[in-house]
Amino acid sequence: MSDDSATKIAGRLAELWRTSRPTVLERMTLLNAACDSLSRNPADAEARATGREAAHKLSGVLGVFGLPQGSELASSIEYLFKSGDPLSAEDLSALRNHIASLDEVIASKPDR
Repeated sequence: MSDDSATKIAGRLAELWRTSRPTVLERMTLLNAACDSLSRNPADAEARATGREAAHKLSGVLGVFGLPQGSELASSIEYLFKSGDPLSAEDLSALRNHIASLDEVIASKPDR
């Protein structure tokens, strides 16, 4: 691939990130809301499904934008939401930590 082609691809990916970032941030809001709901009611199936779906979508897209650590964290979050059992205090703590780490990874990517 020529330098010109690589530059064009990088530019397109940067533009796609700029336009996709609001959706990514919306999914982060869903993750936080699901976690909050599960803190109040560890058996909340709707919160679990919402969180699982948001994490799954983030896992799939973040690697495309050069955030493989974000994809890994989102996969870990998805796994925690998949459990059929109510989340323990330890699980909720891990979930909050993973979400905070994912938020940091996403924030580290510039808007341009």
